[in-house]
Amino acid sequence: MIDEQTVWNDIWPVVEGLIWATLAEDEAAVKERLVPGSQAAVLHNLFGATVFDILLKTVLGRNQLGLTRAIETENGRAVHVEYAWPEATAANRQYTAADVVTVRLRRYRQAWRVEEINPASADLPLGEARAQGILLANRAGGEGEPPPAEPWVLPVALFAGALQLPLRPQATRDAVERLLLPGLQQRGYGVLSLVAGRRLWRDFKRKARPTLERPAAWAAAAEFIMNEQSLRQQTQAAVAQQYQAGLIATLPRIRQMKETLAIQGLDERYTPLHTTQIVVQDGQE
Repeated sequence: MIDEQTVWNDIWPVVEGLIWATLAEDEAAVKERLVPGSQAAVLHNLFGATVFDILLKTVLGRNQLGLTRAIETENGRAVHVEYAWPEATAANRQYTAADVVTVRLRRYRQAWRVEEINPASADLPLGEARAQGILLANRAGGEGEPPPAEPWVLPVALFAGALQLPLRPQATRDAVERLLLPGLQQRGYGVLSLVAGRRLWRDFKRKARPTLERPAAWAAAAEFIMNEQSLRQQTQAAVAQQYQAGLIATLPRIRQMKETLAIQGLDERYTPLHTTQIVVQDGQE
């Protein structure tokens, strides 16, 4: 059982440390506060500290920061810390949903580290589909119009795929990833899809150890599976064409990846539509 003293003395300082490291653009300090291999660590590997400036909402430029609640899960193995950046002029430090961030932490090597960041509340987390809906609702001229320019929209745009950050050179390991990740960005996939798409390819590569003589066909196969996991409507032929891979080369690779990873329908390992929603009951905060 995690008590209030543990939250204030051991857990909350990790979140504050990640925020200050992000503001200082201290990549090493950011990395040492993340659980290796976690969603947060992959995002840092893909984009660097810039992505946390958006997800932690330091981009709002506020000078007030307040812990709103901490929710213990998994019998004390994880905790979700929710905080807000209220406006300086807000009475009684009031805040809106656009000011809230939830950070999930887990014990790693005897210390608490961050494994996931969601730029929304714990009980209504942001996912790719919801982000796209929010953007659409806030486009003055409807679909096709650019999103609003206010800072609050940046995390939403990042999840929706309307905002694409430059990939770091260390984000890709092989020729397939060097095609796949920019391809997903070009077609407006959000950051959760990039995290999942890279995980999909690396999981398959580790299990199947495929030869990479036709990287475009492998990239097309991986994107088609992400297309399905995102409930998009692209055909196999269309995705193959985008990579100039050829349908004949792409089809068996799609089958092999699905069989190797036992993918059937939406898979929580790879779908960007899945988010961890915390149901708060009395006495849990």
